[in-house]
Parts: sequence; C-alpha cells; structure tokens
Amino acid sequence: MHSAGYSTSQWLASVAPAKVWRVTSEGAVDFNLSVELLPPLLVQRLSSKGAPFADEATITCSLDRLGRALTLLQQVPSLAAAVGTLAKSIHILEVSEPGFDVSFSEPSIPFSVFLNISEGRFADLRTAEALVHEAMHLQLSLIERLAQIATVDQGLHYSPWKRSKRPVAGLMHALYVFRVIGQWLAHLPKTSDEAKAYAKKRRKEIDNEIEQLAPASFVDHLTAEGQQLLRRLLA
Repeated sequence: MHSAGYSTSQWLASVAPAKVWRVTSEGAVDFNLSVELLPPLLVQRLSSKGAPFADEATITCSLDRLGRALTLLQQVPSLAAAVGTLAKSIHILEVSEPGFDVSFSEPSIPFSVFLNISEGRFADLRTAEALVHEAMHLQLSLIERLAQIATVDQGLHYSPWKRSKRPVAGLMHALYVFRVIGQWLAHLPKTSDEAKAYAKKRRKEIDNEIEQLAPASFVDHLTAEGQQLLRRLLA
C-alpha cells in the first residue's frame, strides 16, 4: 500500500476532491499535508460519523492554526515524520462549542484524518494531540495488516478511556496511542507556561488511565506479537 498521490476522494470513490489546500511546516521534518474538501456525495456518505464537515470558508480560516499545531510536533522528529506519512489527507470538522473536540479515523481509509481545529485554551496543543492520536491509530491499523495483535476470540474487557467494556484490539489501540502522546508531551518545550501546564495535566491523566488497565485479564487474548507489543508499552 502506497500513499503517493493519495486522496480520500480518490480512495473511496475514484473521484477528485472538491478542493485541496496545502499546509506546510518547516523544521526537523518538513510537513506538506493536504487539507481536502470532499465532494457532496462523500460528505453525505461520511456524515453519519458525528460532527459535520466544515465548509470552504471555515477551512480557509483554519489553515494557519493547523500549521501552528504541526510546528508543535517538531520536538519529536520521528513522530513528526510518522504523522506526515500517515495523515496525507486532513478533513476539518465543525463542533458546536469551542472547548469541545472531535476526531476520528478509519482503518479502511488508511491515510485520512478527520478532526476539528481546536479553539480556546490550549487550542494548538489540542489540535496537535488529535493529529497524533489519529495518526497512531492509522499506524497500528497498518501494522495489523501484517501482524494481528489480538486473537479471534477477543472477549470484552474494561477500558478506562471509554469507561465500558471493549474488545482487546480496541484496548491495545488506546494504549498504543496514548503512550505515544505521553512521549510527545514529555518533549514539549518548557519555555511556554501553556505547554508546561497542558503537558503536566495530560500526562497525569494518561498515566492514571493506564494504571486502571488490567493486562492480566486480557493478555491471553493477544497473539504472540500482541503480547510483545503489550510488554513494550507497559515497560
């Protein structure tokens, strides 16, 4: 599977996007991501996911803020490179409240990320975290195409993130994603009071959630590759 020339519109319906904007960020890694406006047919097809898609005017006004979020990923070059490789097409969503964020990705749409551009306190940091979050879901989904991490009979086990019982593969995705986010937060520059406050708050939340996991209850539902990944994530 190759991401060269990728667009969500082409992947899903073999049609061109309605419009594409380029967002760049220079640093340890040079970002050149596409913000894609979907054709109406695909907007309708994907609208059941929740938040509505932003219109052209809203997207245009969001590009600078997305660029600032990309700059915050430069502190971990390997992570920035991964996000640049995996998030080939960005789709901007609208939310009803400035302090509320929504994002999603789909394993069946392998290089596309859907998210709102955050507003309010910690806005750029929240957008950057959402990018990392969805890119890491896509990365693990691609890994699973080569090596399954959960057995067929996964069972349901408590997720501290969903606060409900979830399949083992979902738990592993969450653990993987939040471990990476925690590492990124640890490398944020400490010159900004905002960054320090956000990193401290989020790292504490993530650590508390991971502590609530009960690996012994689901380790037997992981493949050998899944068990190896679990050991590394909990190390």
